[in-house]
Amino acid sequence: MDISRRTLLSAGCAMLLPPSLYAANSQDAELLEALVKLRGTLDDRLVCWWMKGMRYGVVNERIDPIYGMNTGGFQLYRKIADDRYEMRMLELGYFSNPVTGEPLRQFANPYSGKTVDIPDQKLGPYTVYLTTKGVEIPRDPAFGEFELRTQLGPAVVDDDDIWFREDGFINVDSDHPMMGKHTYNEFVTYHGSMSDVQNKALATVPATVTYQSVTSWRKWMGSEGVDGHTTARAAGRKVFAVEDMPEDYLRVVREWYPEIMSDVMAALKSEPDR
Repeated sequence: MDISRRTLLSAGCAMLLPPSLYAANSQDAELLEALVKLRGTLDDRLVCWWMKGMRYGVVNERIDPIYGMNTGGFQLYRKIADDRYEMRMLELGYFSNPVTGEPLRQFANPYSGKTVDIPDQKLGPYTVYLTTKGVEIPRDPAFGEFELRTQLGPAVVDDDDIWFREDGFINVDSDHPMMGKHTYNEFVTYHGSMSDVQNKALATVPATVTYQSVTSWRKWMGSEGVDGHTTARAAGRKVFAVEDMPEDYLRVVREWYPEIMSDVMAALKSEPDR
């Protein structure tokens, strides 16, 4: 792949137009391939992502940390067509005390005064599709009924840096304990090297990620009657071996999900728990 700066840059500005604004031509496929190299891989290797961050309550226009977020994602990619890639995903995470970092099984809601059990932060495995028009999620019991709107790009290019946006807006009504009925908006940005993305010899490139979200309360949080919502931010990195995930993350998920962590590839290819 040889993505030119003419393809990537719009009218001399350091911006990528969203794929949806281009005519249906090879530029769409080149932009999607650039994202897949940053987000995942063009070959069949395992891709692992980790993120660390904080979720905050937003009540009476005040933002307060309510718990730490420690998330891991395990992914397999497969090209279906120039404008479509299949991505098999499994997510494992846990929440932590916002001060000490201690893993939490229960959440003491500071607004309602309720102490509630935290559902397992396990989602999948499930399949989504990356396309030139955005992300597609097949109908899946884990997500129940949902309305989804996504956008890939625009990207920002400056010298050898490229930042590629992936935005998602979803209304969910699910029986899955960690999902429930809520509104979820997320903004994810992948960062890497422009020269790496343009390098035909590379199927994948080193990348980091930043994440922001704005969501309604989820049912499990015990926030009934609380006027407000949550927001979050996190950052992390792509790696290609489970052992390269952060030690504190591995210590917890190996204890909480020993069967999955003993063979992540087998878990990714299995049917999800319903």
